[in-house]
Amino acid sequence: MRTLRYLLIGLMVFVFQTLQAQEFLQGTVLEKDSGIPMAGALVLITPDVGSTVADEEGEFRMELEAGSYELRISFMGYKTLTSKVTVPVGEELLLELEPMEMGLDEVEVVSTGYQEIPKDRASGSFVTLDEELIDRRVSTNLVDRLEDVTSGLIFNRAGDQTRDPISIRGRSTLGVFSQPLIVIDNFPYDGSLDDINPNDVESITVLRDAAAASIWGARAGNGVIVITTKLGKRNQEMKVSLTANSNWIQKPDPFLSPVMGINEFITIEEQLFESGYYNSTFSNPTRPAVTPVVETLYQEREGLITAEEADRRIAAYRSYDLREDIQQYLYRPQLNQQYNIGLSGGSASHSYMISLGYDDQRLSEVGNSNNRFTLNVKNDFRLVNDKLGVQVGFYGAKSREVDQNAGPGDLSFTSAQTMYPYARLADENGNPLAVTNRFINSFKQEAEAAGLLDWDYVPLDEIGLSPTKDYLDDWRLNLGMDYALLKGLKAKILYQYWQMNSRSETLYDQDSYYAREEINLFSEFDENGNLIRNIPYGGILQHSSRLSNSHSARAMVEYAGDWGNKWEFNSLAGAELKMLDFETSSQRLYGYNAETGSTQKVDYLSVFPQYNFPLIMSPVTHADGVGAGADRFYSLFANASLSYSNRYLLTLSARKDASNLFGVEANQRAVPLWSAGLGWTLSEEDFYHWEGMPYLKLRVSYGFNGNVDRSLSAFTTARIATRNTLTNLPYAQIVNPPNRNLRWERIKITNVGLDMESKNGRISGTLEFYLKDGLDLIGQSPYPPSAGILTFTGNNASMRTTGYDLQLNTRNLTGGLKWNTAFLLSGLKERVTDYEIESPVASILDRGASGGGGGVNYPVEGRPLFSFYSLPWAGLNPDTGAPRGLLDGEPSEDYRTLVNEASLESIVFHGPARPTTFGSLRNTFSYKGVSLSANISYRFGYYFRRTSVQYSSIQMGRGGHSDYELRWQNPGDELVTQIPSQPASIDNLRDTFYRNSSVLVEKGDHIRLQDVRLGYSIPKQGTGLFSKMERAELFLYANNLGMIWKATDTDWDPDFGRQIPRKSIAFGIQLDF
Repeated sequence: MRTLRYLLIGLMVFVFQTLQAQEFLQGTVLEKDSGIPMAGALVLITPDVGSTVADEEGEFRMELEAGSYELRISFMGYKTLTSKVTVPVGEELLLELEPMEMGLDEVEVVSTGYQEIPKDRASGSFVTLDEELIDRRVSTNLVDRLEDVTSGLIFNRAGDQTRDPISIRGRSTLGVFSQPLIVIDNFPYDGSLDDINPNDVESITVLRDAAAASIWGARAGNGVIVITTKLGKRNQEMKVSLTANSNWIQKPDPFLSPVMGINEFITIEEQLFESGYYNSTFSNPTRPAVTPVVETLYQEREGLITAEEADRRIAAYRSYDLREDIQQYLYRPQLNQQYNIGLSGGSASHSYMISLGYDDQRLSEVGNSNNRFTLNVKNDFRLVNDKLGVQVGFYGAKSREVDQNAGPGDLSFTSAQTMYPYARLADENGNPLAVTNRFINSFKQEAEAAGLLDWDYVPLDEIGLSPTKDYLDDWRLNLGMDYALLKGLKAKILYQYWQMNSRSETLYDQDSYYAREEINLFSEFDENGNLIRNIPYGGILQHSSRLSNSHSARAMVEYAGDWGNKWEFNSLAGAELKMLDFETSSQRLYGYNAETGSTQKVDYLSVFPQYNFPLIMSPVTHADGVGAGADRFYSLFANASLSYSNRYLLTLSARKDASNLFGVEANQRAVPLWSAGLGWTLSEEDFYHWEGMPYLKLRVSYGFNGNVDRSLSAFTTARIATRNTLTNLPYAQIVNPPNRNLRWERIKITNVGLDMESKNGRISGTLEFYLKDGLDLIGQSPYPPSAGILTFTGNNASMRTTGYDLQLNTRNLTGGLKWNTAFLLSGLKERVTDYEIESPVASILDRGASGGGGGVNYPVEGRPLFSFYSLPWAGLNPDTGAPRGLLDGEPSEDYRTLVNEASLESIVFHGPARPTTFGSLRNTFSYKGVSLSANISYRFGYYFRRTSVQYSSIQMGRGGHSDYELRWQNPGDELVTQIPSQPASIDNLRDTFYRNSSVLVEKGDHIRLQDVRLGYSIPKQGTGLFSKMERAELFLYANNLGMIWKATDTDWDPDFGRQIPRKSIAFGIQLDF
């Protein structure tokens, strides 16, 4: 026992002495220039002690024996810092890393919207744009600043851009909800990015694969764009940032539109008049309008004017050009002005940022404008010895757009015809003139003489008489709290309230043409000859509103720890809930008095005779309605990563989403989504000896993301309408039958990536290959006609996308003259692999490249969703100039058979309608304080269709395409033109064949000079104002500078048609005090 007692006493003395010899080494790693904490910086302690990683605040702590050590602190993109220390250390170490001169677009900490992680600890596919790159482009729209600087992201220019403007790594769904998820400051954003002030943004991270985006689950199938706004730094004096710029944008050019020349238009009118085509128009009881030339010819025929007078008038009409008046009176150069002031800073326990922005746009249509105010306030408090963090943020945007001038789009001759090209908007002195439209002039004069309102249409007088005003208030409140429970263990609670109130009102003044015509058309005389106005005299007010709000809450715990200084484990888990509600309303008021706000009642139930033709009975337009909706989502999520010796990495992510939109069964309302990833830093292996490439990492990930179509429900859905035009009774229409098995769409993604960096950072980049399979996609299936519908919408389609992304950065010159290059290259192939309905060939030909209205697409199995198809072309008949197709391999002019009996096997598949290879090349030169940057973009591997002449329109006197002048007219012309001859009579099938023929399909490949930026940084002076400035830069920015090369030899722009993007030039200044 005595021996055992001595042994225990000796052991306790040894342990006590050992513990007394242990000391704590702690410090903070910051970026040298900005003071930003370097979360994830590797702290290696030699000799052979081990390593640790700095936390989110850049802090690290290790337990060491007393003695001397060498610290090596490294972080990708920064110079390695070596420092000798002696333990115990009298005070906490402050270590500052100096960035390499790399010019990289990707920073080394990536944000998922849930957390910020070092890139070395990521197995997924991320692209992060820093503040410098975001600010390079001048625009009031944040989305515009992503174009041609973000690998894998492309702006879709063809088809219906409003519902599918951008895509990340192709398209993963057939439906209308194909947009990436937008995340701002930790929460999904349901508003418009037009309301985000670009000057408030610190970084943008694009999540492209399952490992990166699966934490967002069922809304991440189309990719995720994570936006992080600015926040002040702790222990920093107040910093003042000022930004101001003016952007001048070229006036629209109406002469770019491919329309028939005025002489040809008038000659056609004369020919049609001589043939008697207009005889029925003059006898038409509805009193339709005729153009001034046709009216002149009629007056001459009826003996109302002499032949000389008719010739004089027509000669004058030939000298007028509507496009000149449009350019002079309706258009002007656009001017955008942007101002922003930001205040940021912090103390030891508090950081803050306050930003105020104002944007003013004088739009290109005379009288139209748009402005926006934004306010952003963020606070971060660190309490209880840094254990407790409290975050409070507010963002508000208030915008107003006023449209007083609809531009040339409002100039119509009839409902089926645009304005005749020789119309005059003003005389030689600039006085507004009336133009002929809707009804023949003699009818209007008779109506006015009978007591109706003036029926003349004076376009220039209409500017300001029917303004549309759109108001939008968008604001969100963010609250957050985090608490360090134990070492490495932190709990977080986040909450956001978001509200958007949008209102739109159009006031048709009582003197506006629209109001006068509505009042006149619904006027009649009773049996005593008294005038009755079924629409009262006064203005017409149309207004609508939408109020949306959401509550989002998230609770999560994070853990970060290491074992044995080699193993590092990081994880998070939590739950979130979102409630989104909206209400809509619309109303139309008649007899509106703007001064008193009074209105008059209207009979909406009865039908009334139309003044121009009393046999036509119509109801007064009714637009009153209300709507509401509610979405509920809840999610459980977890994410973890395990790394060994900064060499091997394993990541896992899982999420379960549930919603009230999906199946009745519980297992359909929720969907589990997950991902797994591996990382291997080959350059850390003992066998790796490639000195020229000191950093090389391989990444592999696999998993599932999701997508949701909010327009669908598991329950029977119907559309309720106020009145059927035949029965005058309310009715309902079944939109979709019940679907107990409606499920979320799933996107299976495999990604393989290679990250590399050469010695001294001269070359760095990323190469990735991916495979995406869209499963359970929402599509259409045949449905028994007895049910009252022909198709059923459900989970019955699939598609596959394969592709690659290359991002390469080089430092070509590093001396006094610096030259950096950023090269982006992306390629993809996509095809529909399963779709149960065979799309009509006519629809495939007409709209297969862009989709139809209302989000309807026309998929073909085995082909890209958006593709170009056409009817085979066999040239022009050398004797008649008629277009010819191929029928059974032989030239044919049997248009009925060529068009109506075309099959998927007989038509020509050209290829994708969207680029399959795209990217950019950006070079930046800098010398002392001067920098010059130019960005060249390119698009390859796709097709577009030109428009051309349609003779049915021409032979109905409605004008036509400028190709009319290049048509076949004589034998031999087929050698120099492919534009058919004019037929003797209207032949719609002939026109349809030509419109859908392969001769009009062109390759869209092109290279363009997108923009150039010139900047000058004012040197910091020893005295005066500039001595207090951290940055003072003047810059010029020019955009849309033109085409360098294109595959087509026509004057068409593959992405914009004949409406070539307008050039712009901006001047601005950026100051930081």
